[in-house]
Amino acid sequence: MSRTSVAMKHTILMVALAAGFFKASAQDYHAIIGSNYAGALSVHNNPASIVNIPYPWDVTLAGLQAKYQTNVIKVVNYSLLSSPTASEFFITSGEYARKGNEQLNLNLLNTRIALGKKTVVAFGANLRSFANIRTSPYNFVDSIETANELFALNPGNAPLEASVRTSNWIELYGAVGRTLFDEPGFRINAGLTMKVNRGIGGGRMELDGMFRERTIINGEPQYALREGQFAYGYSSNIDRWNSNRSTIANLREVLTATRMGLTLDAGLELLIKPAGDPGFMEDEETYYDYDWKIGASVLDLGYAFYRYSNNSRTGRIPVTGLNADRIDQAFVEGIPNIEAFTDSVDAVFDARTLSGDFRIWTPTRLVLNVDRFISSAFYVNAELSVNVINLLGDQRLYVRNMNAIRLTPRWETRRLGAYLPFLYNAQNQFWVGAALKVGPLLLGVHNLGNVLGKKSMANGGGYITINIRPGKRVTGEKKDRGLDCPPY
Repeated sequence: MSRTSVAMKHTILMVALAAGFFKASAQDYHAIIGSNYAGALSVHNNPASIVNIPYPWDVTLAGLQAKYQTNVIKVVNYSLLSSPTASEFFITSGEYARKGNEQLNLNLLNTRIALGKKTVVAFGANLRSFANIRTSPYNFVDSIETANELFALNPGNAPLEASVRTSNWIELYGAVGRTLFDEPGFRINAGLTMKVNRGIGGGRMELDGMFRERTIINGEPQYALREGQFAYGYSSNIDRWNSNRSTIANLREVLTATRMGLTLDAGLELLIKPAGDPGFMEDEETYYDYDWKIGASVLDLGYAFYRYSNNSRTGRIPVTGLNADRIDQAFVEGIPNIEAFTDSVDAVFDARTLSGDFRIWTPTRLVLNVDRFISSAFYVNAELSVNVINLLGDQRLYVRNMNAIRLTPRWETRRLGAYLPFLYNAQNQFWVGAALKVGPLLLGVHNLGNVLGKKSMANGGGYITINIRPGKRVTGEKKDRGLDCPPY
C-alpha cells in the first residue's frame, strides 16, 4: 500500500476518485432524538414527536450534519484536533467488495409552533444529499495504469459489477402533530409531514456481468471483455454549469432547470405517564413527563425527479468483444470533459442515449424509537431503523440510509446536555459518538475516533445546530407571559 502526503482537501477529493468509484451524501442529530428538548428538529425523526415538547415555539436557525464511511481508502495522521497539513491517505489494496456511503443535510429556519398542548405545526427548508455505491469483489493496487493490468489481477470467472446512486434535493416541508388520546395513564400523538422538493442533481451508474477473456499474443497475455452491459446517467441541469459565468449565475441556471418531487413522513408516539395524577402542578412542564415514550414512523416516502442529460448512455459489450488496449486508448489516456467521454463510449460500445425523465426514490425506512426516563435528568434512548426502500428491487432507482441500531444515554436539561450515542450502522460498523449542548448550541460527532484517533477520518462525521427557544415558558401555562424574548 502506497501513501501520499496531501492537504485534507485533496484527501477528500481522493475519497471520491479512489479506484474510480465514490459514494457521496439524513437528518441524524443522534444525540437529541427522542428528547423532549429536541424542538423543531424532532419532526425529521417522527412528526408525532413535535407535540410532546414543552416550548410554545422554537426555531433552528441552522443545522448541518454529515455522515460518511468507506473501505476504499484510509486517512492517517489526521483528526479533528490536528493540522490537516500532515495528513496522509492511501488506497487500500486487495481483493474485496468496495463500498462507501455519505449522508448530508443542511436545515434552515426549521420552525415549530404549538397551537396549544395538543396541536403543533412545524415548517422549514432543508438541503439533503445521499449517495450509495457498491461493487463486486475485485483485486486492485494503486500502481495499476492500464486495463490489461487490472484484468490480469482479476483473471477469474466472477463478473465485475458496480452500482452507483446519488440524489440531491432542496425541500420545503410542513408538518402537523396532534394528540389523539389523552388518558390518565397514557397519551397517543400522531403526526404527518408533507414535503415538496426540487431535484438539484441526481445520477446513476451500473456495470453488470463484465466477464474477461485471456489470450496469448506474441507470447504475452492479453485480455478482453466478452460480455456485460452498462448504464450511466445524470440530471440535465448539471450541463448548464458554465465556467465562463459566475458561481451565482451558474447556481441560478442549475436551479431553474430542476423538477418537482414529493415525499411524506408519518408517525405515532405512545407516552406512558408516571403513576398518579399530578393535578394542577406548580411546575406545568410536568405535563410532558413520561416513564416511557415509544414511537414508530415511516420516513422519506417519495422521490426526487430529474431529466436525463444528453450525455447519459446505456449499452453492451460488442459481440466481438472489447480488447483492453482499445479501452486504454479510449479512456485511460485522458478525457478532458463529459462530452469527450460520451464520444468515446459511442465509439467503443454498442450504446444508445438514455433520455426522458427519471425518479430516484428517497431512502424510505421504518423507524422504531423507545425513550426511557431513568431519574432526574437522565434518559436512555434506543432506535431501530430498517430500510424498506429495498423492497422496490433492482429495477428502480433509490438511495439508502446508513442507520441501523443506536443506543444513546443522555443527561439533559433545557440549557445543558451531554450525550453518548452508540451506533451500529447498516455497513456493520460500530461507532461511539458524543455531543454537548450549551444554550442554543448543539455540537456532536458520530465517531469519537475522528477526535481521539488519527486513523478514523474516512469513517464518521458530525453535526452542529443553533436553536432559539422562549426561555422558561411552557406551552399551555396559566400565566400568560406574552412574547418573551429568548434568553440566547
